[in-house]
Amino acid sequence: MNRLSHQEALNIAGASVEEAVGFVMEDPHRVTYHASAPVFWMNDPNGLIYYQGEYHLFYQHNPYGVEWGSIHWAHMKSKDLIHWEHLPMALAPSEEYDRDGCFSGSAVEHEGRLYLFYTANRFTSAKGLPDDLIQQQCVAVSSDGINFDKIEQNPVIAAPPESIGQTNHFRDPKVWKRGDAWYMVLGTKKHGRGKVVLYHSADLIQWQFLGVLTESDGTLGHMHECPDLFPLGGKDVLLYSPEGVGGESLSGYSIGELDYDKGVFRHGAFRRLDYGFNFYAPQTMTDDRGRRILFGWMPMNGKSLDKSWAGCMTLPRELKYTGGNRLQIQPVDEMKLLRTNHLKVEEYFITDHRRHAFRGISGDCIEMIVVFDLHRTDAKQFGLHVRRSKDGREKTVVSYDAETGSVSIDRTHSGEGDKGVRECAVEADRDRTLKLQLFLDRSTLELFINEGDAVMSGFIFPDPASTGIELFSVGGTAVVQSLDFWEMAR
Repeated sequence: MNRLSHQEALNIAGASVEEAVGFVMEDPHRVTYHASAPVFWMNDPNGLIYYQGEYHLFYQHNPYGVEWGSIHWAHMKSKDLIHWEHLPMALAPSEEYDRDGCFSGSAVEHEGRLYLFYTANRFTSAKGLPDDLIQQQCVAVSSDGINFDKIEQNPVIAAPPESIGQTNHFRDPKVWKRGDAWYMVLGTKKHGRGKVVLYHSADLIQWQFLGVLTESDGTLGHMHECPDLFPLGGKDVLLYSPEGVGGESLSGYSIGELDYDKGVFRHGAFRRLDYGFNFYAPQTMTDDRGRRILFGWMPMNGKSLDKSWAGCMTLPRELKYTGGNRLQIQPVDEMKLLRTNHLKVEEYFITDHRRHAFRGISGDCIEMIVVFDLHRTDAKQFGLHVRRSKDGREKTVVSYDAETGSVSIDRTHSGEGDKGVRECAVEADRDRTLKLQLFLDRSTLELFINEGDAVMSGFIFPDPASTGIELFSVGGTAVVQSLDFWEMAR
């Protein structure tokens, strides 16, 4: 069978997207300031890199439909992490080794050229069953950061050591340089337990296995996807996404020290990166300011919602480490570029079972920072109703429970789409305050708690007219120390 060349496959994929974009109707739920595909399915962020003065974000993309399918690498770039320019498709399935998909990976710069590392996927049965596949690691190179050629030496890693991992679950290379050597982490599994493994190379082509960095003890799933390892604040941080933990999408991290000589990672407990509904497969990069910036994927079922798109990226988030076993996760400073029409409220008492709304504070594309004074608050529960309808039947509830010390997001009455409640335990800061920083972008909600001690993300699909925002308390009075509200430019 004659196969299309890589360029021919890219051209066909690009034409499919371009044609579909011409038929896209205005959608009141379509995100406005999040990185997203012009149309159709998107998933994992790939190849995050600051290259030649710009941020590059590649991502998994099906250019032929709104569901997971023929997986390509799409590509966008930005000068400020906020405003994105879509570029030509970067990778398409075109070779025998990647005929069934160019799966997730990463990017590095070497001698001025941009190297993409990705997992080549090939199904070994006609039905393409979950385990009937071969996954190998491959490379494509570009001199201009736009057009990529797959190298003749592919695959550069054909299989993990037989005693360590399985060839049918061996994916998501993340590559970085330390000194004169290159290193790569990959996810794999063996005997139903997920692992992250480490390789090293002198030339980006020949790779040698170094060791197993972490392995599930049975409680952290049967496969570890999308690993990412980097130094931060004098420690080494390992991100990964365990599959098979309670039927939910889970991504988190461990903090420790990597012995590069022995390939051993000594680390603390696994912690979640996001306690919300829709967050998976995060990846990080560093920029010219030395910041460690993370994007995660917010998955959604576009088909069931009759959308022409499915999923988006989270806001860009900066990771910081100042001690202990916890990262601080905050929106990047550039988000402030979108702020308009600022309103401020100070020293406000939220009394029990009354509506507390403010003129001008409403909308579907907003940022809001509320600081509660816990020392003077005696309410059992308090918080916010956002995307509230006029009759109050539709709303998303963001609340704090004083007895359990937890923040929750309740989507029971949020509109269309998935429902449910998610919560996370939080600690009041030394001044006995609770700070909630909330971003709404039509259908996304992202909540940063106490300067990024915890984050919660999720999709909501309310009626477009449901734009009300109000404060509430139950079982007493809650005291607002300050409230800042901005509309976000689109």
